[in-house]
Amino acid sequence: MKFASSENVDVKKNIIIFIIISLILFFIDRSQNKYIKTTRSVINDGIIYTTVVLKSPFNFISDTFSSFNNFFVDEKIIAKNKLLDLENEVTKLKNEKITLLLQLENLKKITGEENYKFETIKTKVLSYKSNILSESIIINKGSRHGISSGDPIIKNNILVGKITNVNFNSSYGVLITSINSRVPVRIGQKNYNAIAVGNPSKANTINLDFLPKEYSLNEDDYVYTTSIDNIMPDGILVGQIKKDKQDKFYLKPMYDFNQMDYLTIVKMGK
Repeated sequence: MKFASSENVDVKKNIIIFIIISLILFFIDRSQNKYIKTTRSVINDGIIYTTVVLKSPFNFISDTFSSFNNFFVDEKIIAKNKLLDLENEVTKLKNEKITLLLQLENLKKITGEENYKFETIKTKVLSYKSNILSESIIINKGSRHGISSGDPIIKNNILVGKITNVNFNSSYGVLITSINSRVPVRIGQKNYNAIAVGNPSKANTINLDFLPKEYSLNEDDYVYTTSIDNIMPDGILVGQIKKDKQDKFYLKPMYDFNQMDYLTIVKMGK
């Protein structure tokens, strides 16, 4: 008579335990129960901030090493960096001017419509992820700070993306260049309505869907948000109309992808 070895029994027990735990985790992830959702938010926050804490020593070493190297950078490079900072500030002021002009022009065309004002909150980007399917970020503000799903994310008065999922102390956001992003927009002086959708086949470009059957776009036309169904505040600058090598129009975002450390959330109060 043959008996199962203790090793085989242990392996079978481990497999059964693994299957049971997997089913429990799957049920928790899919469940909409209030208490389970709360537990899931706490777990998500814990994972995110644990990752940030674990990365901190490596970031500190990297920053210290960078600071040591920068100490020996000659004055010409330092002067160049200062010049770039001034250029960025000028660009910011230009973008603010464009946004104000667009908002003023739009308000003049709309008679009797209430001008909504929304509260904003500054936030720090904890993580940035980019691949062919999605461009997303994680920020250090959540429901505890009044953040809601769908809130717009801006940088220097330019639309960057919107919030998709909210935890207590952190939130996930998707950038407007992501294929998963849908933003109602208004184009140029003729105010053509369209939906801006990220283009996965070409980096930093946005397609325009649901344009009118007959439309006439001009290169360098400005594109800004429209407040259809109160999804977005009206008049946030999104980008400019450009032509590719095949003379096809597309939307080019106007924010700097290299300056994503700190952003602003527009609290829609949904």
